[in-house]
Amino acid sequence: MSGRGISGAGLLAVLALGLAGAQVSAEPASKPTQAFGGQGIAQRNCGTCHAVDGRPSLLADAPPFATLYRRYPPGGLDQILTEGMLAPSRKPEEGSPARHPRMPMVELDDDEVAQLKAYLKSLDPRPPSRQ
Repeated sequence: MSGRGISGAGLLAVLALGLAGAQVSAEPASKPTQAFGGQGIAQRNCGTCHAVDGRPSLLADAPPFATLYRRYPPGGLDQILTEGMLAPSRKPEEGSPARHPRMPMVELDDDEVAQLKAYLKSLDPRPPSRQ
């Protein structure tokens, strides 16, 4: 009888460890999921001009998303997004928001912005900045 009690406890321990491992391994999967969602957002909102999928851009001077990281310093993703891609959450008190002259501004919610950032970061081969 005591042998079965030990094996039952051992089985419970193995199951508990397996579940704990599943929870730990599910956490990193959120980044690739966000990046995948961001790729869809980029395709819908930017794919008319920019290459999102590795092909050449439809508009010759629109950089492909795969090389956008070359246009901002490490850690400068927020700056490039607010200077032309994303509509500000609040209109400026005076004047117009800073924007790229030929690029339409896109209104995204916070989750979509996070997904787009995750996608752009996934394309950047540089080590993450320490900001």
